[in-house]
Amino acid sequence: MFKKLLLFGAALLISASTFAQTNPAAEEAKTIPRQAEQLALAGYLVKYGYETQTALPLIQAVQIYQQLNVQPALDGEKTETQDAPVSDRISKTERPILSEEQLLADATTYADGNKILLALIKDCKGTTRGAAEGPVSHYARVRAKSTDIWRIRFRGGEAAYVVVSGDGDTDLDLYIFDENGNLITSDTNYSDHCTCSFTPRRTGYFCVKIKNRGIVCNYYSLITN
Repeated sequence: MFKKLLLFGAALLISASTFAQTNPAAEEAKTIPRQAEQLALAGYLVKYGYETQTALPLIQAVQIYQQLNVQPALDGEKTETQDAPVSDRISKTERPILSEEQLLADATTYADGNKILLALIKDCKGTTRGAAEGPVSHYARVRAKSTDIWRIRFRGGEAAYVVVSGDGDTDLDLYIFDENGNLITSDTNYSDHCTCSFTPRRTGYFCVKIKNRGIVCNYYSLITN
């Protein structure tokens, strides 16, 4: 079982780097930072854990978040949502925000009393965080046939990345624009796991758009450095 999951994780890590489609004109956008690949892998583990109702993938995802010192965002920076006509939307059961606390709570349920898994969960709960210098996570819902728009600040001269992990129900596309509305890079693969990387020439705010191609909403995490 553990060997299968390790092989599964390795395959997902390869997929995470393969999925990202970037602007050929932006040379720096071709290489996805290792940290961003690990965060993308965590997103796949979360999806797999819920699909199979198994605890270990959820625990491994939390371990990745903790190792990378992912910090929950204190303030939301979503500026607007471009909605589709009401007729294009259908209802969907509400889902909880997949914070680390929620992942560990659900992992406890899926562990079904397994002492080894429960010990791993306990270790995760006892992990202390360092200074708030890690990636920042946002949790949101993008409506059907709609686009969420975020305004996010990145530092000039440093590799920047954006990782989006959805709930698996629809296809999400990720686009990043500069302050003048120029497309810098994008990830438009046929899934709801997107990874983009670029190096800003100067410090400033960038427009991050998450487009939902499906006919139901999608609950997603947005992680940036």
